[in-house]
Amino acid sequence: MAAGTLSLALGAMSAQVVFRYLIGDSIIWAEELARYSLVWSALIGAAVAYREGSHVAVSALWDLFPSGVVVYIWRLIHLIVIAFAAVMMWQGWFLSMRNFARQQLSPALQIDIAWIYLAVPFGGLLIAIAATEALWFGRRPATQ
Repeated sequence: MAAGTLSLALGAMSAQVVFRYLIGDSIIWAEELARYSLVWSALIGAAVAYREGSHVAVSALWDLFPSGVVVYIWRLIHLIVIAFAAVMMWQGWFLSMRNFARQQLSPALQIDIAWIYLAVPFGGLLIAIAATEALWFGRRPATQ
């Protein structure tokens, strides 16, 4: 899904460049579509990166602790990530619902801006699922 939204952004910006330089006219909605696609892609990609353990980590810190302690530290980290993802879901949902009530439209695409804001609770949900899975199965980042 992240690759799809990233491809959508790339396609929109490529079309924008072609239209601007070859035809001399620009597509008014291309930049907006690319921006919103990148927001969705970043939040989905964050969940995928967490699931695969490819976020940046300071692995030198783990050498200071015995391996039995490191397991509990990772569990604590997963719990903190789940709590942060819950805040993302909770606050993102309220932000989205508030914008659905306002019926604010994006300038060029003329879509309800709340659909863009739904990326936050959706990304939070995916991150919470990835962190819960990592906590349940005792998974650590790939750098360990």
